Amino acid sequence: MASRQKPNVLFSFSALVLGIGAFYVPLCAEKNGVFIGGGFQYSYVSGSFAQFTSTQYTIPGMPSITTETTNPYRGNLYGGNVQAGFKMFFGQEKHFGLRFYGFFSGQGGHVNSTSSYKSDPRFVVADLSARNFFYGGGIDMLYNFYDNNESSFGVFAGVMVGGSSWSMGKDKYCHWAGVYQHGEPSGCVTLNQFFDKQASINDKYYPGLKSSYTPNFVQVIVNVGFRFNVNKHQGIEMGVRIPVIDDPYYTSKGTYSVGRFLKVDSKDTIVFRRDVAAFIDYVISF
Repeated sequence: MASRQKPNVLFSFSALVLGIGAFYVPLCAEKNGVFIGGGFQYSYVSGSFAQFTSTQYTIPGMPSITTETTNPYRGNLYGGNVQAGFKMFFGQEKHFGLRFYGFFSGQGGHVNSTSSYKSDPRFVVADLSARNFFYGGGIDMLYNFYDNNESSFGVFAGVMVGGSSWSMGKDKYCHWAGVYQHGEPSGCVTLNQFFDKQASINDKYYPGLKSSYTPNFVQVIVNVGFRFNVNKHQGIEMGVRIPVIDDPYYTSKGTYSVGRFLKVDSKDTIVFRRDVAAFIDYVISF
């Protein structure tokens, strides 16, 4: 009986030694250096077109008329991103680090809205072509939970600051093509072309209105996720990026007169924002 149990004891002891040896594999922290990465990115985008108009007659006894409408927009954008920069690690074990980088992302897709009692039917869109470009610089904090001679696993969190540009195209209906054109033929134009023209029309015909068409605006993004280096030079990252600013695509506010007996108080605002962007990148370290 004792001779049959001996191999089991030896096997258990061997497994214990191997386990302890594996636990004490020498660690080798991730190196400082230049990196470049890029990959796929998906964004959920939202926006709204809010209009407020109050019409007041200067004739005594005539009531004022107020209208308010809101057109919400929702859509999906698909594309990619690239970034390049420098990373460095601190401390004896070098688990904690920082990285600084420049980046660019471009995405395209479509935006839709639905008609309701609160919406203006002239600005209900279907399959509106939409593109967003984001570019600038960022800084991330890095922390590696695990490091060995070849691979590492950790997390990152940081902030990206840069410019956000919206290129809004045509949709299948193009209801807005003939709105506020003052008799000027337009045909079906892009949303960018329409509101660029609208701002100049307001300046020309309604001097009491202050209008601004701003397809390019500053954006701040929170950047968080996981990173896994499969070896010293190649890695995978995945996470989410959360923009925090509504881009004011178009604004118009002020008071103007129509003839001698009518005064109009108006405020129009269009905003767009990528609510959240999910990404997966392939990263090369040098």
